[in-house]
Amino acid sequence: MGTNYRTTAASGIPNYYLTKAAVSVFETGDNRRAVWVDSVVNNTILYRRINKYKVATATAASGGNEYNIMLRLAEQYLIRAEARAKQQNIDGAQNDLNAVRNRAGLGNTPAATEGDLVAAVLKERQTELFGETGHRWFDLKRTGNANTVVGALKPATWKATAVLLPIPFTELLKNTNLKQNDGYNP
Repeated sequence: MGTNYRTTAASGIPNYYLTKAAVSVFETGDNRRAVWVDSVVNNTILYRRINKYKVATATAASGGNEYNIMLRLAEQYLIRAEARAKQQNIDGAQNDLNAVRNRAGLGNTPAATEGDLVAAVLKERQTELFGETGHRWFDLKRTGNANTVVGALKPATWKATAVLLPIPFTELLKNTNLKQNDGYNP
């Protein structure tokens, strides 16, 4: 996002701010929260904002206010931890997960079975990859949990067909065997 979060909009209210639920993903004692979330008060209302990877010296003239992150070691540990859990390599999965948790100031995971470890890895991905390029959305889709999680957050507006994007009309014209994804038919 191009907005400089170290300053606020003219109204004093950030263009984007976090819900209490978004901030609650951090466990008590998680050092990442103190660094990755900041806040501003406007008319006695506290607005929490993502402050991850911000360049403290950024200005509009410098052409950017965020470091570009393409690949992170913590993400690689979490990918391997999930793979190891599914391979029944419990010790390896715990070691990888704990490498990320310990760096954040948290204790070792209590998870000790494949299912518990996969759940712990997904929870850690939610926290560790907080605010980064849609990782959470892709994890929810990949694990088949998008409808459950997003449906609970947006009960009035969420439609299960929203997990798929529409196929562009030009592609439907090129291939008459294609069928538009549900929820997008005229």
